[in-house]
Amino acid sequence: MKRLITILILVFFATVLYSQTADTLKFQTSFDNITAYYDKLNATVVVSPIPENTKLSIEIFDITGLSVIKIDVFSTNKRLELPTWLKQGVYILIIGNKNFSVTRKFRVN
Repeated sequence: MKRLITILILVFFATVLYSQTADTLKFQTSFDNITAYYDKLNATVVVSPIPENTKLSIEIFDITGLSVIKIDVFSTNKRLELPTWLKQGVYILIIGNKNFSVTRKFRVN
């Protein structure tokens, strides 16, 4: 009987661990292909594709390391547009949540 209970507990924890690993891989795959660019006509930074229904923290730095934008958002679709005026130059975008962080560089001409 003790052996059966031990086996059931091991199976339960293995199932929980597997489901957490699957969720982690889903987020990692979603974050791998994120791109960012500046739409000069609309004065917005466009970030896509982003995972839907996810709480994200977004921060943009200029090349000197000065924070330009810091915002927490809840994504409702796969594209995020941040209205902002940026001067010509190179910027660093950091997007993520408590589990992941992705850094992208983009240029404003």
